[in-house]
Amino acid sequence: MSEVVGLRLPLSTDLARFSLLLWQDSIPHRIAEERGMQVLWVGSEHHAAQVKTLYERLQAGDPELAAVTIERRRVEPKRAWYRRFFSVPVVAILLVLSFLGALLPALDRDYQYLPYLSFYQLYIVDGTLRGDWPIGQLWRVITPAFLHFGVMHIVFNSLWLWELGGMIERRQGAVRILGLVLLVAAGSNIAQAISSVSLFGGMSGVIYGLLGYIVIWNHLRPTQAFPLAKGVAIVMVVWLLICMAGFTELLGLGSIANTAHVSGLLLGFFLGLAAALLDRKPI
Repeated sequence: MSEVVGLRLPLSTDLARFSLLLWQDSIPHRIAEERGMQVLWVGSEHHAAQVKTLYERLQAGDPELAAVTIERRRVEPKRAWYRRFFSVPVVAILLVLSFLGALLPALDRDYQYLPYLSFYQLYIVDGTLRGDWPIGQLWRVITPAFLHFGVMHIVFNSLWLWELGGMIERRQGAVRILGLVLLVAAGSNIAQAISSVSLFGGMSGVIYGLLGYIVIWNHLRPTQAFPLAKGVAIVMVVWLLICMAGFTELLGLGSIANTAHVSGLLLGFFLGLAAALLDRKPI
């Protein structure tokens, strides 16, 4: 479900009480600061119309809207995480699959099931690791994205998937984010597999693809820009360069699938360019 702007107001406007009124009327929403303004986002044009009507009534001093209780003020924030999680169902499913993919290497000590999710069908010949290209097993092009090795690996990727993927799904819908994830996962996994025969995995290639998509979209569609915090892209690119330089191995963090990261970022740039040019919404 794509997001729609319900209200755009100055930063000086206090929307705390109005937000409680919206939750009371079961209108899911979020408030973000964008380009010096407060923007209240909702899930549909119908909700946007309801928001505008309620705000006009509140501004006019409608006595019926004065019944927001202290109890409501306490209860609503506890439910917010639940609402936010299920407001992005595709990202939520990807997170669940990633956590399961992180558990598999820890539980499957004998590697009975893990090889079914790797890109290559791996085996050893004369002490050398070799792999067969996954002809007729197309799921292997995608499934390595869900495999994670270690706590830091899954935590890092999950946080960025939630932030960047959720940003895209809320704004542009489930079909868009699903298409992006599948295309970038396939492309970055294939690129990594071509670079070396190994057991690799992780959502990092997809995350860099989402970053590339958002950066290009924001550049070409500034009036519809995603609320990407300043400096995030720079920090992630610096980390990419650190990984490529081999510092992660010196720190004992293991080898990094740099080809997947770079190819994912480039694919994201291309998909962001295509989306910004082909999307029917006006620039």
